[in-house]
Amino acid sequence: MASQYITFMIIFTLGLSLVIITNNMFSTLSDQFRENIAQVELNSILEQIQLQIQQSMLIHPEKDQAIYKSLEFPPALGQGFRYTLNIANSSDGKTIILNGSTFNAEVNQQLVFSLGSAYVASASGHFTSTNPILSLDLTKNGNSIIIRMS
Repeated sequence: MASQYITFMIIFTLGLSLVIITNNMFSTLSDQFRENIAQVELNSILEQIQLQIQQSMLIHPEKDQAIYKSLEFPPALGQGFRYTLNIANSSDGKTIILNGSTFNAEVNQQLVFSLGSAYVASASGHFTSTNPILSLDLTKNGNSIIIRMS
């Protein structure tokens, strides 16, 4: 009787251990999968913003202009990640720097691009995925470009 109880407890403990190990393994794979989705989607959003800025400069080559763009992005990435976006310019004003990161900071992306050597850019702004629409305001005065993101 005692040997059966001990055998049962050993088998039960081994079974429970296997369940815990399997659960942890699938949990880790699931987190990595969600993180990969968030990286791809966040990179796609940064590339869309870059494309909108570059197209605005090409489509409207006038000397002085103001362009207002509204972009709607999904409010959540990778099955529940929220994210923030920041835009800035380099110290020399020749390149634009877009940063994106999830709220938990597990995913950080950066995209750096230039509007051409003829332009000096001043970029600033912050966007949080809890807002429904991202606004881009571009003002061009001669070779100076001001970009505001909100």
